[in-house]
Amino acid sequence: MYTTNYNNMLMEIKNKIINENLKYNNSIIIGDNSSGKSELLKMYLNESKAECYFIDSVNRTFDYEKVTKKNIENEEYKNIINYRLNENIFNLKDSFNIDKTGMGFIEDIYFNFEDEIKEMIYEFLNIKLEIVIEENQYTGRSYKLKINNEIDKLSSGYQAIIRIFLELCFFREATKNSTGNKVVVIDEINEFLSTRNEERILPFIMNKFSNMKFIITTHSADIIASAVDFNIIVLAGNNQYECLDGNDFTTVTDVRDIFNKIYNIDESNTISDIEIVLRSLLNCKISDVWTDVEERKLNEIKEDSLTNAQKLMLKQIKSW
Repeated sequence: MYTTNYNNMLMEIKNKIINENLKYNNSIIIGDNSSGKSELLKMYLNESKAECYFIDSVNRTFDYEKVTKKNIENEEYKNIINYRLNENIFNLKDSFNIDKTGMGFIEDIYFNFEDEIKEMIYEFLNIKLEIVIEENQYTGRSYKLKINNEIDKLSSGYQAIIRIFLELCFFREATKNSTGNKVVVIDEINEFLSTRNEERILPFIMNKFSNMKFIITTHSADIIASAVDFNIIVLAGNNQYECLDGNDFTTVTDVRDIFNKIYNIDESNTISDIEIVLRSLLNCKISDVWTDVEERKLNEIKEDSLTNAQKLMLKQIKSW
């Protein structure tokens, strides 16, 4: 029974996103590691009719000594997403399977977008990035990385930022002749980022790639607090979920309140399953995203089993 309810929950959320039954085009999915985030992403990516791109949590490295330039064909991004969804690759192996051999690297396309990447890095990090290639008749080719004109190395955080920017540039180029909806799914967008960059990354890429929709997962309160016009989909455990308006949570303190109450970080604030359902239904009413699914859940609630506070919430839902 648990598996059936669990799958039904994921299907409900997936259908809400695909059918655009939520208030906003963009969504943040939060939940514990075993709550179903990865399964939900896979379901969406396999069933969505939109043009989707997927960046999983391990694709955050960038090796400047491998940079080159490779022609990009239309719809080549599908090779990458299909490869990354493989059970043996998903969140396990860094991959950029552009040529269907499993041997491709993100660095293969760096020089396709070098000027734009350098501009974005300067705007986002306030640093000047330069990859210098030198040829020597005796020692061959050598690569040097310069940051603000000084020879340096790339930290894991800098690599993650370059990687995200480069993947988004690639997807935009590979779909430049398409008029369909473009959706980017990013698992654990805050991976390797500093707190300062966590709170800036989402508004930045939404501004730079404004023709794309975003579905992301995160454990970062800073990411959620920085999000504007996002649905927050909370996988709350016990096969329950909530869809909240991200604009209601504008500070880290607001977001931590979600974590504390939903995930029972503070054991004194545990919330019953029925209260999670009621709160989710009320949010759907407020956001005007009521569907047959919510109507069915409302009809299944037995009022005589509710506390007085829960009965008041039920009354609000029915009268909204």
